Amino acid sequence: MSNETLLGEEPVIVIGNDDKYVKKSLALLSKVGKKLAAMHDWQALQREQTFTTDGTGTYTRAAVFADGDFMRYINDTDWDRTNYRKMGLVTPQEWQVLKSSVVTNVGITRYYKEQGNSILITPDESGSTIVFNYISDQWITESTGVTGQSTFQADTDLVLFPEFLMELGLKYELKAGDGLPSAIDLKEFEDAREDLLASETPSRIIGPKYSNNTRNPNLPDTGVGQ
Repeated sequence: MSNETLLGEEPVIVIGNDDKYVKKSLALLSKVGKKLAAMHDWQALQREQTFTTDGTGTYTRAAVFADGDFMRYINDTDWDRTNYRKMGLVTPQEWQVLKSSVVTNVGITRYYKEQGNSILITPDESGSTIVFNYISDQWITESTGVTGQSTFQADTDLVLFPEFLMELGLKYELKAGDGLPSAIDLKEFEDAREDLLASETPSRIIGPKYSNNTRNPNLPDTGVGQ
């Protein structure tokens, strides 16, 4: 990152530096990254997780998300791929109806809920592939950009958020923490963040729109008109 966020001489190293201002800046930079990760389903943090059922009906989150980077689910991504069916997320009250009433637990639709950091599924069977999308807490990588991390470990670490956004967030946190005027810095950070939120992934158009399918129907490659 540039020296713009520092109010003194640029340090030679950051990780392991005992200078109190450098340590404070690193802590606040981590705070900015964690806040950004928590506020939006950034595409850079989106992951897909599959696992195979064993028929027990109970699967610990630690076993399902074995990489240990789980932050939160992306809603409505729960599918039973083996049976080509959407799973049904239920409330604790609905779960008791399924498990305790005369409603049968045998059926073609699977229902689930989370309890005690475990995924409970009913009805369950062995050998099915279940999939979820989730947000990873690893918004940092090592220098090659391959291995994910949730904390800074080396000066060569990279962040998955745009670097200028992290700088703007750090400038605000530094000034606000020192009691300096920071309203302009906060607005710059929030404006940049909102611009990125609006443009980082494709968006659907709501309302009347041109559709290519109305002029070029989805027809098979061969055999048309026979």
